[in-house]
Amino acid sequence: MDNNASQEADENPYLFQRTPSLRRKWRKRYGGLDGNKLLEPNKEEDIKETSLSGNIPHPMPRNATPSQRPASFTAPGSAFISNGSAKSSVPHAEQDRAQTAQPWPNVSRTDVQHCQAKRKAADVLFDSFASGGRVSTNHFFETLWSAGVLRNDPRIKDCYALMRKLQDADGAVDRNTFQCVTGFVSFILKAVQGRFVIPDFSTFAEETQKLFIKCKQLSSVKEREDRSEGSGKWGVSICTVDGQLSLGDWAEPCVMGEISWPLIYGLAVHQLGVDYVHRYVGLEEYAKYESPFTLSKQVPHSPLTETGAIISASLLQLTVRPVTEEEEKYESVLNIVRRLCNKEHANLNCTFQGLRRDIIRLHALSFYLQEKKCFPEGVDINATLDLLLQCLSTEVTCESGAALAATLANGGLCPMSGDQVISPSAVRSTLSMMQVAGMNDYSRIFHFKTSVPAKSSSSGVVMIVVPGVLGLMCWSPELDAHGNSWRGVHFCEELVSAFQLHSFDIRTPFRQVLSYRQWKVESESQGYQIMNVLLAAYKGDLLSLRYFLSGADVNAVDYDGRSALHVAASEGRLEVIKFLVENTGANCTLKDWGNTALQEAVRCNQGPAAQLFKKYTDYEESL
Repeated sequence: MDNNASQEADENPYLFQRTPSLRRKWRKRYGGLDGNKLLEPNKEEDIKETSLSGNIPHPMPRNATPSQRPASFTAPGSAFISNGSAKSSVPHAEQDRAQTAQPWPNVSRTDVQHCQAKRKAADVLFDSFASGGRVSTNHFFETLWSAGVLRNDPRIKDCYALMRKLQDADGAVDRNTFQCVTGFVSFILKAVQGRFVIPDFSTFAEETQKLFIKCKQLSSVKEREDRSEGSGKWGVSICTVDGQLSLGDWAEPCVMGEISWPLIYGLAVHQLGVDYVHRYVGLEEYAKYESPFTLSKQVPHSPLTETGAIISASLLQLTVRPVTEEEEKYESVLNIVRRLCNKEHANLNCTFQGLRRDIIRLHALSFYLQEKKCFPEGVDINATLDLLLQCLSTEVTCESGAALAATLANGGLCPMSGDQVISPSAVRSTLSMMQVAGMNDYSRIFHFKTSVPAKSSSSGVVMIVVPGVLGLMCWSPELDAHGNSWRGVHFCEELVSAFQLHSFDIRTPFRQVLSYRQWKVESESQGYQIMNVLLAAYKGDLLSLRYFLSGADVNAVDYDGRSALHVAASEGRLEVIKFLVENTGANCTLKDWGNTALQEAVRCNQGPAAQLFKKYTDYEESL
């Protein structure tokens, strides 16, 4: 019988693969890693079996089984993602040989399908904005600007310039000309569908502007007594991980100062590794020791102190091509800073020469560290101090500093250029140190109130990073007793409180910045797409109504037979009615409890809406 079984196994390769596969499916449905999906059909690919000696197959051990995540999922702020699983009717060996023999046709077919999908998306985008077979470029791009995208954003400025060049005298384009947006359609759809991390950016910018004006009107006793030059300067800039910017008085250059310390530490960790760096510097909080000459286990207790910054600069000075001159070493660091800032304003300020003439304190600290043998071998102390002073003298604007903070919030990936500047592990270590030692001896109180990583400098700059959401830089020269910009600290605390950005806001309603987007993602996963359209029609939110591009049916009704047009009619949303009828082709004859949208407008005493529906009805009857 054993011989017969082995003979059948040779003839039918699926004989012994079937039982383990069914067990895995059963385990997944009724108690496996994804056991809560009891009613979801199994979409995962049958796992390839391995044979042992004697050609007797065995179930794969648990530690050899690929992760049993769902075949597809939608992540917040991202496009549709799939792990590529698919059923196959050919044996695995034959399938592997077929894929090895013909790799190029599959790749080209995928590229063609991708291009076709983009062109189709561009057509749908055209239909959503078209009026009379043409799209107004001003109206089209105004939707992008309202989402927080700037005209000089590198991801859209080429498309904007091309559309302006190809538009007709009336400022409109036809369908063929509109195809120039095909290469930018993914970013445009993300903006118009409200899939940015802050979908309602206009409201966010309005509230931020109110906080900015409120903090600008504040004044301290010292400021009232001393009206020196520059005492009233106050600038704020916010950049999200999607590249959105909200600007205050941002154009004034300011010196980074101690803001450069976490960057020096992050670059050292990126190039040498966190374990090697922390052989020479500790990771304790800032205010544990009062004197900078106090060491913890013969090393500086934090990289965000003077002694810790000197050690971090010495490590960085060793990693940057030791054969080059000091100026070239700083140039390499400055190039990285510019990449973090998306090549915005970042230059060496003339204050470097003044600091270089007055560095007695830094020399004293470096000699003390040298006596305690804290430096790595082969370090040139003078070159280290020059590199540190050059980093301290680097000037930025609030705009470029916000882009830098947003890059840190995005795991080292610049949100506008897509450049992975620093590794995510180095960013994680940098933000961890900023959280516990970034605001001098005010760090613990600031962490208690905001929980966000931050760093301040004696020049009045405050930079905060909300991981996964945004980066912010504000500048005001007036300092408090802790050496921080009191106006900047107050603004950051108010911003975190207003939008519930605190990490431990668990039992409160979901963060106001992300609530709309979170609601939309949850409704997508549950299949209630119609609720998105109905709520947007109720609010009169045209930007959200463009969500139908994601596949929602504009004529779909809820359990009560109510469509988006009925909701807009009852609320008197004229712009929504025009958009639904003229752009999306909504059906005006749908009935909710026997009432059409026109009758619903009359019942709710919405006279202008009723007149608009009569106009549409007369036009349809005349055809």
